[in-house]
Amino acid sequence: MNKKKAMFLSLSVLDMVFRVVMWVVIIYFVVKGATRCYDLGYRVFTEEPVAPVGYGTEVTVDVPVDFSAKQLGELFEEKGLTRDSLLFALQYYASEYREGVKGGTYTFRTDQTAEEMFAQISAITEAEEAAQSTIDGEPIEPNADNIADPEEIPVEGELLEGAEGTEETGEN
Repeated sequence: MNKKKAMFLSLSVLDMVFRVVMWVVIIYFVVKGATRCYDLGYRVFTEEPVAPVGYGTEVTVDVPVDFSAKQLGELFEEKGLTRDSLLFALQYYASEYREGVKGGTYTFRTDQTAEEMFAQISAITEAEEAAQSTIDGEPIEPNADNIADPEEIPVEGELLEGAEGTEETGEN
């Protein structure tokens, strides 16, 4: 019986050691994963540019019209504008300019942050949209105030009642 008790005792100790080692391994990986997640989350908002300010070089990038954040990150990492494509993709999703970023050819500097690059792309896009809306004008939603009675629409060449001025003759 002594042998059975010794065997049972040694298996119990071995089981306890195994459980402690497993818990240490689990805790190690949880802490390691949490540290990496915190580091990545911290870098999303505080990442420094690739080059120090004032020492950047210009890089021209052709951003495809239909792109994903991952593709954009890989493209910018390939061009040397960011260190980590995954981080750049997360910065894209966290950016306030996300909706305004469109494809095209852009020139960036390696001393710009990701946020500055997104702002640059959006600034060009906003300027283009402003120019386009100036050309096209703002669309008008039909309502009772802006729908004209067909009988009141003047025929070409006629003047409206009460309108001042003369008809244009084509001569200056």
